[in-house]
Amino acid sequence: MKIENITGIIILNYNNYNDTINCINSIELYNTAPVKYIIVDNGSTNPNTIKELDKFLRYKFSESYSKIYDNQVTNILSHVTLLISSTNDGYAKGNNKGLELAYRDNEIKSILVLNNDILFVENIIPYLYESYYSRLDKVAILSPILYQKDQKNIDLTCARKNTSISEAIKHNLLHYYYLFTNNNEIKRNKHRYLLYNGIPNTEFIEVEMPSGSCMFIDKQLFQSIGSFDPNTFLYWEENILYKKTSQIGRNNYVSTKVKCIHLGASTISRTPSIFIVNCGIKSCLYYFKNYSGCSKISFLILKFSCLLFKNLYRIQKKIIK
Repeated sequence: MKIENITGIIILNYNNYNDTINCINSIELYNTAPVKYIIVDNGSTNPNTIKELDKFLRYKFSESYSKIYDNQVTNILSHVTLLISSTNDGYAKGNNKGLELAYRDNEIKSILVLNNDILFVENIIPYLYESYYSRLDKVAILSPILYQKDQKNIDLTCARKNTSISEAIKHNLLHYYYLFTNNNEIKRNKHRYLLYNGIPNTEFIEVEMPSGSCMFIDKQLFQSIGSFDPNTFLYWEENILYKKTSQIGRNNYVSTKVKCIHLGASTISRTPSIFIVNCGIKSCLYYFKNYSGCSKISFLILKFSCLLFKNLYRIQKKIIK
């Protein structure tokens, strides 16, 4: 085992410690690659979360486990590190706290960003590592195919094209028409979902937006592009990563030869709160203003469509109550 081949696994936890425990157990069951776990508790409000995670990790990993807090600096990480954040910083900043720990550790060469609702069903890291460093040219992000819990249906969000501003505007203006006509987002935008018609007979699929739920990337590359943009709290992180990686001439891929389960929507409700809707709108506007190169007129139309969508959503929530 070469020490410089270690993959740092970043797992963000918020309240749902059972999923995090199941995620780690699944990795331990299948993985043979040298790894270091960095679990970031993102300001959980459930008082049992840190207690249960700490108890599990101490029992599972014993002396190879350490618990640290915000602003603690360490250059060589334990096999397993639990970072307890005092605040909920959202997806981007939360993961960035884990990434900062990985950047200081010279034993870590690559990063695997995982949602805590990912389950391993096979030994994917050695394959991802070898494919990334030996077989693919100008690669930025490499991901496995993600399946739903039944292991039969594909999570189509794992291989997508980017969203245009016209598609974003159309979504906002026609959201309730689509809702009442049962015309779901994937079906009406199937051209953006590269696995909509099934898995092609090729090992690697070039994608613009792999899923942020499971992404393998070189540590130095990730650091050089500024990690995740900290100005988004939730959503649109993959769109920004696509822009960042394409600007440096790198491509993103999904491999059809390895897979994980993505339980999906375990921490974000299918009927989201106003807070979650606001997060999505803010991230959307931030992305198009700072990364898309759209015209001022197009951006103003987008802002109007976002405002209309938000107000209609508030009315819907009041009616449902």
